[in-house]
Amino acid sequence: MARTLQDEIDEARQVQAAGEIGRARTCARRAAGMAMQVTVGIGSQATDYAPNFILGLRRLAADLHFPENVREAAARLVDRSNKERQSASTNPVHDGEIIIEFFQKLSPPNWE
Repeated sequence: MARTLQDEIDEARQVQAAGEIGRARTCARRAAGMAMQVTVGIGSQATDYAPNFILGLRRLAADLHFPENVREAAARLVDRSNKERQSASTNPVHDGEIIIEFFQKLSPPNWE
């Protein structure tokens, strides 16, 4: 059975609470990408915003058409870890939720 946006954000919350920030960031990225997929399109169509979730989040981070807090959350989620394996996203669940909430307000589809 395919995982849903809710599955991804629930797992992100669980693993973040257990201290697994890297895994939480991965789940939060997928959840945010799923929200974007429904609203702006993520996929292989010429009209899609980006071909995959990561490229969609990178594009979102630089896209001045979107609010600053949404762009900053996307930038933190796709930021690569530094030499000490620290990421800019210290709370990936919150960053994911910022993006999800923004895109859910744009279009209220069935998010299951």
